[in-house]
Amino acid sequence: MSERFVIRSYRRVFEVDRRIYRVDRWALPVPGGVPLRAVGYFAATVLLVVLLGDLLAFLSPPLRYVVLPLAVAVLGVQAAPDGRTAHRFAWDWLRCRVRAHRRSAGRVVPLDGEPVRWDGELAVRWDADAPALHPARVVGPARVTFNVPTTLGEPGGAVVLCARTEMEIRP
Repeated sequence: MSERFVIRSYRRVFEVDRRIYRVDRWALPVPGGVPLRAVGYFAATVLLVVLLGDLLAFLSPPLRYVVLPLAVAVLGVQAAPDGRTAHRFAWDWLRCRVRAHRRSAGRVVPLDGEPVRWDGELAVRWDADAPALHPARVVGPARVTFNVPTTLGEPGGAVVLCARTEMEIRP
């Protein structure tokens, strides 16, 4: 080869993006081909337009079945909010709007004074110094289970069988 071939960018080489460059013998007149994701956005939008039917009746059929799906496909391929694909961003945005907003570690976080039911187990991690019970505070109606034999009593020494605000627990 006597001609020099200049490679301006290796982006297309390392980009994992399926593209359609030709249909049968006919090359598509789009430089760089049509992303397969755009074909999926187009088909999904046409399906949605058919399902919605009467809600989009104010648009003429060419706008409904060609221009609107084409616009969604082009914008869906070119837009990358937060570096994510458009459908993944839309799904995450919808999930964020539907679920409860106050969450921590997968559990609902209540407002001040708002009761929340929790049926999980509280993990206990013993202190490295000694395998003994350590002071703790349990607030609210709760069921506490001990894995070692314990004695419940008031700080004065009497055994308590009913709920109190303060209680001393000894191994």
